Amino acid sequence: MKIKSLIFLLVLTTLSFAQLKTQSNKNEIINFNQTFLKNENSGEKSKTLAFVLSLILPGLGEYYANRFDVGKYFTIAEGTLWLTLYGFDYYGNLQKENYINFAKINGGVNVSGKNEQYWAVIGSYMNIYDYNNEKLFNRQFNLTFDENTHYWFWKSNEERKKYRNLWLSSESAFNNKQFPISLIIINHIASAINAALVTKRMNENLESSIKLYPQFGFDEFNNPQIKISFLKNF
Repeated sequence: MKIKSLIFLLVLTTLSFAQLKTQSNKNEIINFNQTFLKNENSGEKSKTLAFVLSLILPGLGEYYANRFDVGKYFTIAEGTLWLTLYGFDYYGNLQKENYINFAKINGGVNVSGKNEQYWAVIGSYMNIYDYNNEKLFNRQFNLTFDENTHYWFWKSNEERKKYRNLWLSSESAFNNKQFPISLIIINHIASAINAALVTKRMNENLESSIKLYPQFGFDEFNNPQIKISFLKNF
């Protein structure tokens, strides 16, 4: 019995010496243990994948990490922001259509082939003659319009102001699109970071719930043996 005990202690000493022999061997053992535990733990998730998924669609990474209870707020925010963006775009185009039709009917405008500069200008001048005369007086010859193609003439200042208000409301809606677009980008980044963090915490909880227990003893033939047991807490 004493001889077997001595052999057993010798085996333990040899194993300990082998583990401490070089730092590289130690790192290999640690890496092996970590890989082994990860393979054993099928519930562990990839932080990188969670990050990418939420970067594509906010809340998706959290769903992948089984934390959609947190991710759903990013998904709801995403849907709300896209609806807001669509609303601004729809209203801007609606008002654009309104001011173009108004200019055609009340200002005598030929609407084909006109750029954004033209639609902005005609709301500030009663007619093309006033505009061209001002540009000629200021020697800005390149800014004048062709009277045959870019003609307009408001019958009253009230008509001009009404057109101007329609144009301003359209431009304001289009400019306001920058607000939800910026928030959409922020929402994607915030959700991606959050997904990586919740995945990291989940993995840490899973790893802490698995413990390695080495057991030393003898088999039925009184031979020394080492048993390694894994205990997972629930």
